[in-house]
This record gives sequence, C-alpha cells and structure tokens, in this order.
Amino acid sequence: MSSTISNSSSRTVTRATPPTPLQPPPADDSSHIPVTPAVLRSIFTSSRTPHEERSISRVAFFRFAGFLLSCLGIGLAAARGRGMKGGAALLGVV
Repeated sequence: MSSTISNSSSRTVTRATPPTPLQPPPADDSSHIPVTPAVLRSIFTSSRTPHEERSISRVAFFRFAGFLLSCLGIGLAAARGRGMKGGAALLGVV
C-alpha cells in the first residue's frame, strides 16, 4: 500500500505505508461448543434406540474383557517359558 502526498511545488511524493498485520476475528464464546467425549457420545446415542445402545455397549464390554484376558494369557505364557527362577531374577529377588 502507498499513499500520495502533493506539495505546493507540484511535486508528488509517494510514501510506502507498512502493511497492517492480519488480525484473527474476535472469538465469540457463545458459538463455540467444546468437543468432549461426552458430547460426541451424546450425538451418537441420540441417533440410536436404547436397545441398540445396550447391544453396542455389551459388545464393546465383551471385546474389552477378551482383550484383557488375552493380555493376561500371553503374559502368563511368557512367564512360564522363563521359569520362576528367571522371573525372580528379573525382579531382583534372587
């Protein structure tokens, strides 16, 4: 951007003005809803019937329980392969 200034001696002087930095628009707190897991869950829950919601929750619970049991089983199988003496040595007991 530049501005033009005229003198009485009919000479034109052009002076460059610094560009103004872009300012973000002011935040309107009333229109901003924080997205939390509870808000997302309520959105998806409102699109399902209570029966569907119970069914989905039940499936998710059993999948999580299966995951925990498989982790426990793999951990026990790995510990059995090392033997009790090796496991105690890892803990610094021996």
